[in-house]
Amino acid sequence: MATVNHMPKKTTKQKIKPAEQNTQARETKILNVICNTSLLLMSAVTEAFSEMFTKLSKEMITTITTSLDNSEDATKDIHKKTDSLQKELPQQIREQLLAMKTDITTQLQEKKETLGTLLTDPRFDDGITIVERYEFGLPALTQDLDERPLLGYIALLQANDPRFTTMFQELLEWMKNLPHP
Repeated sequence: MATVNHMPKKTTKQKIKPAEQNTQARETKILNVICNTSLLLMSAVTEAFSEMFTKLSKEMITTITTSLDNSEDATKDIHKKTDSLQKELPQQIREQLLAMKTDITTQLQEKKETLGTLLTDPRFDDGITIVERYEFGLPALTQDLDERPLLGYIALLQANDPRFTTMFQELLEWMKNLPHP
């Protein structure tokens, strides 16, 4: 008869010390703030460019159709097509936003090891402090955000929400003054 040994196998799992956990959580928050703020800045620029492009396209089409003496119906049809383009652009912007997020996250993770000593600078903590001073009913910018909260922050930015605008300006100033490798 075989004996069954019910003793658990000894595993050699490397334990993370509390100080290391705090450091990792701090670094994660810092990298999330940098990533999310960069995404919001890029989306604001992209959105502004998209609106300008669409408005310019409508004006150019109106000028061209008027100069070619096209009918008013043809001009309206072209405007409808341009409006459709304007509705499609936000979806493309969302897709670009997620692609940018993936790209930035990948770059930050690849550079995290080399950034380690740089991230020990206490100036990086100021970004976390700025974010934690504000509440918008959305997950904080210190978290790894998905599309919905990012779009919520973009909406606040587009609406020129005074509190969000103030926080965003503080974050941009903070990023501008961070040490560089």
